[in-house]
Amino acid sequence: MHILAVDDDPIILGLLEEYLTAEEGFQLDLYPCAESGLDALRTAQRPFDCIILDIMLPGMNGIAMCQLVRNTKRYHSVPILMITGSQEVDLMTQAFDAGATDFVTKPFRNPELLARVKSSSMLNRSLAKANHIMSELTALMKIRFSEAIALEIDGLSDVLALENELLRSRAERFSMSLFSLSISGLRGIYQTTTPIAYRHCLDVIGATAALSTQGAKNTLAYAGSGRFVGTNLDRQRMDCEALSDDFNAGLAKIWNAQRTGVATPPTGRFSLISSQRVWSGTSAGEKLREFLSADDGFGQMSVIDESNLFSRLDQRMQQPT
Repeated sequence: MHILAVDDDPIILGLLEEYLTAEEGFQLDLYPCAESGLDALRTAQRPFDCIILDIMLPGMNGIAMCQLVRNTKRYHSVPILMITGSQEVDLMTQAFDAGATDFVTKPFRNPELLARVKSSSMLNRSLAKANHIMSELTALMKIRFSEAIALEIDGLSDVLALENELLRSRAERFSMSLFSLSISGLRGIYQTTTPIAYRHCLDVIGATAALSTQGAKNTLAYAGSGRFVGTNLDRQRMDCEALSDDFNAGLAKIWNAQRTGVATPPTGRFSLISSQRVWSGTSAGEKLREFLSADDGFGQMSVIDESNLFSRLDQRMQQPT
C-alpha cells in the first residue's frame, strides 16, 4: 500500500515510519509541508493508495491541501486521513467538508493507526468495485445512436411496423406524403448524458412529435440517428414549416432540464422525403428504405468505436491552436 504522509513534526513522521512498515505491506513517502506533498502527488509514477495529512501545517494547512487533492481526477476518491491534536468540532467539520475520510488523534497508538489505515483501504476498494460495477451496468444499458428504438408512446409506431403497413398495400396507388423529422443536437445529448437520461430525452421528443402530428392520417416512427419518419395520407400538402414551429414550441414547453440533464432542448425540423404525391405501397417502401440507408457515416460503427471517435475529437478540440 503506497502512502503519502505530510506532517511538519519529525516525531510524528518518525512514528508513522515506525508503525507503517514494509513488513506490514506499506510503502511510506514522508513530507514536511503541503507544498512538497502536492509536488509528490503530481510527479508520482505510481499513484498513492492513501494520504495522511496533519491539519496544522506551515503555509498551506492540511484542510486546504485535502480540498485540492479532492479536486483532482486521480485522487478524487483516495482515502485521506487527517492527523489532529484538537477536538474542536468546527475544525473536524471543515476537514470532512473538504473531503477527509477519517481522523487519527494525537498522540496515536500503533493499533489504532493500523486499523484506520486498513479500514480506509477496504473502503476504497469497495468504492472502486462499486464504480466498476456501475460502469459495466451503464455500458450494458447503452444503446447505439443509430438504433431505431420502438418508443412506447401513444401515437407512435415503429419503423418495421411502418414498412409492413406499406407492403400490405403494395399494389394500390394512393395520395400520400413521406416525411421526416430531424432532431438537431441529439447526438451531443447522446454523447454527454447517461443512457437513462438519453432515453428520457427520446421519450420527451417522441411524445412531442406524436402530439405535433396527431391525427388518423399520420403514422410516425423513430428511425434512429435523431430521425423520425412518417406517412401522411392527406391529399393536401404538408406544411412542414408550421409543423416544425409547433414541435419546437411544444418541446420547449415540456422540457425538464433537471430530469434530462440538458439545459436547453434540441430543435426539430420537418421536411418531405420526396415531392412525389402519388405512391404505391412498393414504391413508398423502397423510398423509405432508401432514405433510411443514407445514414450520416456513423451507422456501421460500434458503440465503442463511436465513443472512441468522439473522445479523440474532444481531445483535439481541447488542444491549443
